[in-house]
Amino acid sequence: MRILLVSGPGISLKEPFDSGIEAFMVSFANQLINEGHIVDIIAAEADVDSKFTLINPFIESTSDTPNALECIREERQYRAMHIDQYDLIHYNMFYPHLLNAVLNFNKPSFLTLHSPADETRVSTYKQLSSDGKLKFVAISERIKSQWDEALGQDIPLINNGINMDIWPAKNSAKREYLLWSARINQKKNVADAIKLAKHMQLPLKIAGRIVDQSYFDDEVRPHLGNQIEYVGHLTQSELSRLSHRAFAYLATATWQEPFGLAALEMLASGIPVVGYNTAVPPNWANESVFTTDSLRWQDLIRLVEQSYSISSETCRKFASSMSIQQMTVEYIKLYREALSQEANGDEIVGNHSLPVSLSNPQTL
Repeated sequence: MRILLVSGPGISLKEPFDSGIEAFMVSFANQLINEGHIVDIIAAEADVDSKFTLINPFIESTSDTPNALECIREERQYRAMHIDQYDLIHYNMFYPHLLNAVLNFNKPSFLTLHSPADETRVSTYKQLSSDGKLKFVAISERIKSQWDEALGQDIPLINNGINMDIWPAKNSAKREYLLWSARINQKKNVADAIKLAKHMQLPLKIAGRIVDQSYFDDEVRPHLGNQIEYVGHLTQSELSRLSHRAFAYLATATWQEPFGLAALEMLASGIPVVGYNTAVPPNWANESVFTTDSLRWQDLIRLVEQSYSISSETCRKFASSMSIQQMTVEYIKLYREALSQEANGDEIVGNHSLPVSLSNPQTL
């Protein structure tokens, strides 16, 4: 198959990744290619050693918050692509003006739901799904439940997967610190990880992109020193090396994480996960995952202590149940089913148009 994966204008697929969606797309594309498929990705940039072909149809760069005229121009540039060369299109980010083209392209089209069912997305996806041309995929039971209700569909569930080779476990007798890694903002809540580490008198390494500078200045910077260290926005290999001497990974997000990719990566690295139920999918029932319904950092103390007895092998075994290979097999099955339906006469027809959203496109 020849597959077009779509992110959006200005999106970077270079490491360190801005979010888990970029990591998902790169890993997925590489695995599809490993299995013999041809993959192009629409994005602004990618690492030079990427296996896939980078496509950037957007001739003129725009701001991070394009206005209505810029959205119209980008949609026209996208429509001008030679879409006929692809067997199918797979969207991964929320750009209403690009999704609008789904209704005009006579191609099986998929959209992976990486985000919760907020009002803006629900309104857009209801219009797009009215004729069945766009097929949705949920990344976790939590996300599936929300979107099933919002769209009135039984949406296929394919758990995110990771490349276990990128996250090798290293048996180290020298465990030195707690580890926290995510985007740094209020809802990711690194503040509770800092409070926990200080109370337990354990070192804490903080990694991640600062997306809210005021939050970082107020909640993180005052605590930095010998015990609490911010190590920056790391690549996957850098984060993997950092994980090798961690006691546990702290998952302290107070919003309902759609999947928890960072937590899965750390489990693959042999580190138990300790955190709130909001920060990891509720169906991750495993002895290597220690969570609580409480949102009090004090209730994590006991869980950190319990996590010391969990072996790296136990963590890695659980992570391997959500591998990139298994995820790709399930997507390919969906792709082939859609192509088979098209070949059997269930053609995707029509020349409808969804009004371009005048609100700013969102990627997360």
